[in-house]
Amino acid sequence: MIIPIVWEILIGFISAITVFFKFHFKKVKEDISFYPKVSILVPVYNSQKTLEACLDSIFRQDYPKENIEILLIDNGVKDKSYDIFVEFQAKHPQSKIWWHTSGQGKSKALNKGIFSSEGKYIINIDSDGCLDGQAIKNIVRRFESNGEIICVSGVVLIDPELIKNTRGRSLRLVQLCELFEYTESFLVGRNFQSIFNTIYTIAGAFSCFKREALLKTQMYNSETLGEDAHMTFQIKELVSGRLDMCEDAFFYVDPIESLDKIYLQRQRWQRAELEVASLFTKQHIGGVVDFITKPAVRILVSDHTLVFPRLIWFFAVFYLYFINYPLSLLIGANVLLYIAYVTNSAIYLFVSGLYLKKQEKVRKYLYKNWYICFLLPIYRFIIYWVRVAGIVNSLKTESKWRTRSFSEEVGMVKKSVFDQIRLRFPVFDAIKRFINNE
Repeated sequence: MIIPIVWEILIGFISAITVFFKFHFKKVKEDISFYPKVSILVPVYNSQKTLEACLDSIFRQDYPKENIEILLIDNGVKDKSYDIFVEFQAKHPQSKIWWHTSGQGKSKALNKGIFSSEGKYIINIDSDGCLDGQAIKNIVRRFESNGEIICVSGVVLIDPELIKNTRGRSLRLVQLCELFEYTESFLVGRNFQSIFNTIYTIAGAFSCFKREALLKTQMYNSETLGEDAHMTFQIKELVSGRLDMCEDAFFYVDPIESLDKIYLQRQRWQRAELEVASLFTKQHIGGVVDFITKPAVRILVSDHTLVFPRLIWFFAVFYLYFINYPLSLLIGANVLLYIAYVTNSAIYLFVSGLYLKKQEKVRKYLYKNWYICFLLPIYRFIIYWVRVAGIVNSLKTESKWRTRSFSEEVGMVKKSVFDQIRLRFPVFDAIKRFINNE
């Protein structure tokens, strides 16, 4: 119990308490009097179903329309996304919106958008989400209030309304766990990191930069799946300044559509972390002092180094029973860990609620589904196994956006097992040929 209590539960509790005090001692925000030009980059890839809502959310911003330019960058569209753009442009002729074409891939689309933009600040958002009405204004206020800030991460949350419309109880529970996970990750995790200027990754779905800072980097890397993490480390290395988290700028995205999708997504994230760690080894490797002072070292140890010891200990628990450890001791230890994890999630929920006062519908929805705190340890345990699969697959498969889904991998295992059975027991093939008159 010692490692998870010290490593996750204690650190998590300290993070929540720190973020709690940050909320109560924060300064009163002054309204901005200057509205600089902002460029919003939206990479588009088969976004026919979501693009219109995304554009509407930009148009409804509490920010001068003449100071917002929207750049839609086609990175391989095969549906009617361009028609949505044309209709929006006709409906809002006063809006500054353009359609650009780039090579396939999000990183190439973002690079094209950066070079084509004119705004003082560049905001990247995904085409499958919607901005809260105050998001751009709050982001700009954060930049303008502190000249040292060069990069800001917004808060990415799952849209509760879309969860309500999901058919299937099991999938809806997974989506609720995902909503709680995102809430904790941004309003507690990244919020805590921003206090000490140690943000590991600026959220790719909603990231904001000073344009002059981006132009000092080597731009987005097309050779890694973690282009957002790679850009974060470039900013840290090549540009002096502060990376911040704007806890009152919200961007709502679609919930995960299926278990296969979350399997692909989390494996991709795991591989991306490994790729970025290999490109920035100095930040990810070090001794005890570096472990304390460098968040990248801690994250690498947590997400990768400790993965396989945890795997070993999971099976060791069963082994301990057979070498006469009392069953009550083994069950009791795991029950206590489970209670500790649930308690942490409940604390996170309370602290996150403080930052969601202006997002009243989301806060009420989270409080209404408080029981998800009891499911989160199980959800994270399952995600842990997906991460293990991601590490294993990264050793043997080529790095690409689309990999094998869980269903496809199960099918491959079944085929492999049956092939071995047929190889070792040819009688099954003989029976099959007899039945089919072959």
